[in-house]
Amino acid sequence: MCIVIDMNVIPSLFSSSAEDHDEFKPILTWITHDSGKIIYGGKKYKQELSKLKKFLRFFSHLKRAGKVIEINDEQVDQYQEELEKKITHRDFDDAHIVAILVVSRCRLVATKEKRAIPFFKNIELYPSKIKKPKIYTGNRNTDLLSKENIANICLPASKQLVEFTI
Repeated sequence: MCIVIDMNVIPSLFSSSAEDHDEFKPILTWITHDSGKIIYGGKKYKQELSKLKKFLRFFSHLKRAGKVIEINDEQVDQYQEELEKKITHRDFDDAHIVAILVVSRCRLVATKEKRAIPFFKNIELYPSKIKKPKIYTGNRNTDLLSKENIANICLPASKQLVEFTI
């Protein structure tokens, strides 16, 4: 099982002092104590991630533990560019997230951005053989953290324990 994490979720996911940490803690537990993995890639995503310096060390730790999968930046950037030409709506600023979902064929995204959800659900943004993702918006969605949503890129889905401190 793997997940794409929108940048607005990273502080809530990795910081136990975040007001809504409990909403996203199931993802963290699933990644650190079960078979969950994070997928990322593309120039824009990496630029946004680099601004969250406080969490980079932990993200790197997860990557070394095999819990983070990096996909081809050029493919993500190319699909993002296609999407940005296709959709020019002022609320569509997460084309890079959709591109990561498409390139990786990941079936799950975590976000807190309500205005992005209609775009994540828009079937027209996905090639015909790629299903639109399921969206994790809080702990009411913990049932999505299951093997049924695993993408091939995340196999094998090991249950390697990752020790960390926030």
